[in-house]
Amino acid sequence: MKLSLLKLTTLVVLVLTTTAYGQQQGMTFNFFGGGARSEGMGQAYIAISDDATAGGWNPAGLYVHEKTFTGFSYSFLMPRGNYQFYVTRQRQLDYGHEGSIGGINNWSIITPMRIKGHHFVFNLSTTRYSDVYFKFGEKLFEWSDSDPDNPDDNADPNAFLEKQGAINAVNLSFGTRVWRQFAFGVTGNIYYGRVITDEKRLIRMDTTIGGEDVVRLIDSRVIDSTKFSGFNANIGLLYAGEKMRAGLLVKMPFTLRGESDSTLNMITTRNGVQENQTGMPFRTQIIYIDNMTSKIEMPLMLGVGLAYKISDNWLVSGDAEYRGFSGKITYSLDSLRLTAAGDKEEFFTAYDPNWSDVISLRLGTEYVFKTSFAEIPVRAGARKENFPEGSITDYAVNYEGSKEPGATNDSTRVYYNYNFADNRTRGYSISLGTGIHLTQILFDIAYTYSNYEQGIWLEAGQIRSKNIWKNHHFNISFTGYF
Repeated sequence: MKLSLLKLTTLVVLVLTTTAYGQQQGMTFNFFGGGARSEGMGQAYIAISDDATAGGWNPAGLYVHEKTFTGFSYSFLMPRGNYQFYVTRQRQLDYGHEGSIGGINNWSIITPMRIKGHHFVFNLSTTRYSDVYFKFGEKLFEWSDSDPDNPDDNADPNAFLEKQGAINAVNLSFGTRVWRQFAFGVTGNIYYGRVITDEKRLIRMDTTIGGEDVVRLIDSRVIDSTKFSGFNANIGLLYAGEKMRAGLLVKMPFTLRGESDSTLNMITTRNGVQENQTGMPFRTQIIYIDNMTSKIEMPLMLGVGLAYKISDNWLVSGDAEYRGFSGKITYSLDSLRLTAAGDKEEFFTAYDPNWSDVISLRLGTEYVFKTSFAEIPVRAGARKENFPEGSITDYAVNYEGSKEPGATNDSTRVYYNYNFADNRTRGYSISLGTGIHLTQILFDIAYTYSNYEQGIWLEAGQIRSKNIWKNHHFNISFTGYF
């Protein structure tokens, strides 16, 4: 289509990957504890939680330990699957998922002590709660067509986003027996982590300047680095009978804060020649925008677990966890003000992502083969989850930076208005695990296959795209007693 020079200079078509929008896409908010044993049992671990990972699971399970010991685990995720973009009912584009994300899944040191004759067990640990990997593509600008002579690609996506990283926490925990088989524990979680978003866009603008047909191509790339922080507490209860165990875990609500730095690298050509006109909002340039801040309301999470020992060698377990995401809000920082006392006041705009409540169900089992030299556990598990994704309507973002001297346009202004409705992301995971347990050394390994699917729909009820994850996750754990 043809755009007049007036429209060309007033439209701001550069879209930054914003934290409030980006954080809710591709994040599971699964605050599972670490460890290969729990993963091999499908994360059905609230009622078990009796090893080096207890601080990240149910801290009440710490009370059983009489010796000081340490443990750590390493995990890595291999994202697979594909992203499908439905141009028309007859034409579908596929983009593959690939890569590898890894890191320390859990590190822990546990030590018991007596306070006024009462047995307490303390735990310092780090936990990798969530590996983030997400791909997304969209036709952001319906009037932009990279090849007008090819009518088959008129609706092809012109923006692609890839997101990866992790959310971690430092856990400070204690557990103690309160009465007979009943135990109580508390964990304080200090969250940290970083997620990198890489978005590429190619925009074509046909216009007329001074009677001459002009074709502008805007090739831009935005790299957004978001640091996360937050704090909350977990409260755990545990009943440990001879055959049956029951656990209750309450994860208190908190605010997850994200602070982003973005770099925009844009190359603009005019009829094949690179252009750099001062004052134009779309020209060859590099733009830095620092300290964009957002906040996400994380809900109360309530989990219950049951475990039953069928025999001395055979254990089965099950968990159900509720996460009340409905009604939770995300916030984007608009402005700052320094008071006369030197304090900083922040002003945020609230956005409702229309999240839904989530119920997670998990099942697991473990059978231990006892030999003359070691114990060999064999584990299996499965879990089914719904993610809190909802729908977004009339989501607008507007960031402003400092104007260039003498410029009539703010080249760091970003504006984006977005509408879509998507169904909930549903999926399942299947896990297997094993290990070798010696007297003072435990070695465990687990593998999880996950299959998730998310559809994004237009308001007319027509599917726009589908994201399918078929991921592989590996976890290796080591525990050593002093």
